[in-house]
Amino acid sequence: MKKLLILVLIFFILSSCDRKKSDITQSDFEQISEIELVKKNKEIDTISNYWAIMLDTFSSKKDFYISDLKHTLELKTYSLNDSSIVRNLAQDGERGYLDHSHKMVTDFKLLSNSTVDKKQIDRTDFKEVLIPEFYANCNLFATEIDSIVNNNVYLTSDLVVPDTDNQWRVWYSIKINKNQLGKLEIIQSDYVGL
Repeated sequence: MKKLLILVLIFFILSSCDRKKSDITQSDFEQISEIELVKKNKEIDTISNYWAIMLDTFSSKKDFYISDLKHTLELKTYSLNDSSIVRNLAQDGERGYLDHSHKMVTDFKLLSNSTVDKKQIDRTDFKEVLIPEFYANCNLFATEIDSIVNNNVYLTSDLVVPDTDNQWRVWYSIKINKNQLGKLEIIQSDYVGL
């Protein structure tokens, strides 16, 4: 009888040890599952790159006459520092990588005698003449006065995809009528690279 009791006791101890081992394995399994879940979440996580704030302002000024009346056209190109242009640079199978750059604008200011007229342009003014794939990622880079003939101002603007050599140039004019800046008239656009 003592032997039987000892055998039952040994069996009970061994079975409880086996159950404890099973519990540890289950716990380990749950921890491994949590680690795999964290790894999966990191794979779909997104990295965002924000370009530094741009403090540069590019200005130019040109005096000219229309019907013996002196006019001055001032251009000022600068960054809005708004991080509003977002490009997804992730390739297939990679985690997300977003590149945020700042929208650039050019302000026009026409001074004639005591009157002032203003206009602002950005990349949206050239949407119709740019290919959609380029337009989706581009930004206004520079605007220059080419010439002024009678009451037409001829200009060029360069648009680029940030941090690339992908660059387009747009030639256009703005008519000045009664000391007012008219709308942009696109003449031509072309890929110029760098």
